[in-house]
Amino acid sequence: MSSDYDPRRQAEAAIKEAVLADGFERQRWILLAQAWLELARTRPDAHGSERSS
Repeated sequence: MSSDYDPRRQAEAAIKEAVLADGFERQRWILLAQAWLELARTRPDAHGSERSS
């Protein structure tokens, strides 16, 4: 089953929202970004590696 969501892109978007927020709302965005990054780590990359290390 494929998904149109790119977890890394979602995490980046959440961090951008965190920068604009403050207090509890900022903390929620950061936690959401961490969740997306965890998903990105455990999800096989269907489009090949985008990083050139």
